[in-house]
Amino acid sequence: MRILNDSTKTGRLEVVHGSMFAGKTEYTISRLRQETSNHRRVKAFKHIIDSRYEPDALVTHRLDRFEAVRVPDAETIEAMCDDVDVVAIDEGHFFGTDLIPVVRALRDRGLTVLVAGITYDVWGRPFDPIPQLIEFADHVELCQAPCRVCGRPAPYNQRNTKMDALHMVGGLDDYEPRCAEHFTPLADEPEPR
Repeated sequence: MRILNDSTKTGRLEVVHGSMFAGKTEYTISRLRQETSNHRRVKAFKHIIDSRYEPDALVTHRLDRFEAVRVPDAETIEAMCDDVDVVAIDEGHFFGTDLIPVVRALRDRGLTVLVAGITYDVWGRPFDPIPQLIEFADHVELCQAPCRVCGRPAPYNQRNTKMDALHMVGGLDDYEPRCAEHFTPLADEPEPR
């Protein structure tokens, strides 16, 4: 965890990152409920390709839920935030680097922005835009599930089924958390992002 204080900023950026099944969405929902109890107006977003569980909610693997808006791109998020104090973006890696200027703009407007995302892709590379967002975050929370092989903290996600697309959404059958020793990157690397 890293906490930075910069009194020149009007808003705030919090990034929660780590492996799959580590509690990132649980953390995000908890923060949204905390902000709601403090009488702040909140809105959660998820990428339209994330069709797991419920289309209009952030849903944890334990099926806790919080209402969310599905959007096709980062720019749509910025356009839908005129009436809120806190914005949460789940699975931020699905939005790519287009999310970076949107997050900066929202924070500069005085909003608290929460972004949850995966640290490394299935090739073991930093999963953009998470590392770039961490660079200017006010608070960073790292969540790691136990490695499914040995139980140590797992920063990586092992792909167990055929990869059909770069950002294939999946669950327990498709991925499992792995430590560095037990992680095997996919053999065929895609074109650079």
